[in-house]
Amino acid sequence: MPLTLANFDPVLRDFWEPGIKEQLNNDIPLFRLLETQTRPFDGGRRVIYPIHSTRNSGVGGRAESAVLPVAGNQGHELAGVSATYQYGTIQLTGQTIEAGKHAWAEALEMEMSGLIKDCKNDWGRQSWGVGDGRLAQIGVSSTAASGSIAVLVQNRFQRAGQPGARYISVGQVIDVGSVGAAPLGTSQTVSAVAISSNPATLQDTVTLGNTAVAYSSSQMWLYNNLAGGSGGAGNEMQGVQGIVDIFTEANIWGSNAFWSANLFGIARSAVTAWNANILANSGVTRVVDSYLMEQAFDQIHQDTGEDANLMLGHHSVVRAVFDSLVADRRYGSTVFDAGHSKMSYSGVPFEKDRQGPYNSLLVAKKEALAKFTLKEAGWIQRDGSILRTTDRTDRYEGWFGYYGNLGVVGNMKALLMIRDIRTYL
Repeated sequence: MPLTLANFDPVLRDFWEPGIKEQLNNDIPLFRLLETQTRPFDGGRRVIYPIHSTRNSGVGGRAESAVLPVAGNQGHELAGVSATYQYGTIQLTGQTIEAGKHAWAEALEMEMSGLIKDCKNDWGRQSWGVGDGRLAQIGVSSTAASGSIAVLVQNRFQRAGQPGARYISVGQVIDVGSVGAAPLGTSQTVSAVAISSNPATLQDTVTLGNTAVAYSSSQMWLYNNLAGGSGGAGNEMQGVQGIVDIFTEANIWGSNAFWSANLFGIARSAVTAWNANILANSGVTRVVDSYLMEQAFDQIHQDTGEDANLMLGHHSVVRAVFDSLVADRRYGSTVFDAGHSKMSYSGVPFEKDRQGPYNSLLVAKKEALAKFTLKEAGWIQRDGSILRTTDRTDRYEGWFGYYGNLGVVGNMKALLMIRDIRTYL
């Protein structure tokens, strides 16, 4: 009888390809861009700076010998940006650290480098957010079930710009609740995520594995873990969607403005200069054409005297712009080249960000935005050690952290969002 592979299998060796192959996208264009706009501040509660908000009203023409205009004054307000405190935690047993020293990837190094990527990935999401931790809006009431529950959340096919379940992943810990109210469900672990690519399906599905609570629709949200706080009282960075906003403009959550009452200590309803620019279409998507693009550039220039030098959006948004404007391109060659590696408008290149909002394009003077940093991102080791033992056990814990927030250091009107852009799958 010949020796077969089946018989010889116990002594055969496997060939292991070196390294672990990354399957996750860790690119964070907006957060990386803001690294060049970092403003450190050394201690204190927050960064305070004045803004020029109104003009002197005492100007005007008069007839000969007439009473001159009544004196007015320049108006100013104080903006205050407080740091948020961002953390990531690793924990390993002593046995894992020792046994993993000669594995294909050392356990400790793998957990440390992986956590840094995970933190920055979440900060990339936050940099586009509204500052209160909302990830998705519940679209259909759910019913309690034993062991798990499927929560349907609104997606971009139901309302332009809705994120659906795109910011939620299996194993993530989230809370469920309403703005300003105590969470109805806390520390819920996501066991499955289904994201629709069918325009006829208006909800994505998030399955929570450790709940028996039914959730109502419309004014309830899935939050990034609020750690027991009230809905809307999270500790996230103030993101671009909350900054580039107008207090009277309806948004993806079905309310007027993300922060209508107060942004960095200034009420937008009282200080109109503290409102950014929005070009929207009441939630109805439309084609972004050259007229709309020119309108965006002109709006910034006529309000500030400055020119936009940044355009940033989700890949689907940039594709939609390209598809709309490609007919305006003039070809100087007889050779037809398909595709593009870079696209620009009025000399300003389009940048793509996978975490950017659906159906919206940021057009801005990038120097108007800044990242205020109280503590640079790094391992917290004030006692000189990255790892610390926990609870008299052979377990070691480490924390990676960043203290900071996004803010506005230029003219608020130099920030503009084109919403309700029609995109294609």
